[in-house]
Amino acid sequence: MYQPMLFLHWKQIKVALVPFMIAAFGLPLVSVQGMGGITTPGGPAAYDYLVGAQLWVTAFPLLAGAIGITLALSAWNWDHQLNHVYALSLPVPRWRYATLKMGAGALLAALPAAAFWVGAHVAAASLTLPEGLHAYPNALALRFFLAELVCYAILFAMAAGTVRTTLVIVTTCLLLLFASGSLNGFLGREFELFQDVNVLQAFVDVLVGPHGPFEVFSGSWVLIDV
Repeated sequence: MYQPMLFLHWKQIKVALVPFMIAAFGLPLVSVQGMGGITTPGGPAAYDYLVGAQLWVTAFPLLAGAIGITLALSAWNWDHQLNHVYALSLPVPRWRYATLKMGAGALLAALPAAAFWVGAHVAAASLTLPEGLHAYPNALALRFFLAELVCYAILFAMAAGTVRTTLVIVTTCLLLLFASGSLNGFLGREFELFQDVNVLQAFVDVLVGPHGPFEVFSGSWVLIDV
């Protein structure tokens, strides 16, 4: 039963997953371009390496999130097209069907994560790091994979209902982020309690702060560090 689920999901996602795998492999390599010539030992060279690594901090989690979201939305695409008739006709409980489907997507998420791991190791091997600096391809690849799974799991649960519900939830979160400035001003004028409260910061802290659902995105995303 698991193999048909995996095949159906692969059929739905392969057009997007292959470019994602190429991007996951190439991104660590691109992030170290220009660092190979910095071989002088000591502080200045080490500082240049750290600055160069920080430039790509946002690209890694964005790619991982995009992969997870795409996998989640494509997981239920087949079911929505057939109005869930295929799922209801199978001689398995609904919970087992959903578990098998989610497991298939999680396995597919490992493909770009593996490509990222290989790319990170190749990128690290291409550098001669100054004393005191180290490359962390394994830790970064593991964080990349976990970020994929977090986005995949949350969007998978939402997409199990309807695409409309998923879009409403995602759109609401985006509107809260973009309208946070106006919302802060309104709440501050109307309620004294909110005069010193940053709604956007509080919202972000709930999502990516300690024990938040997206905590994995707030950690260290650098390939090179002390």
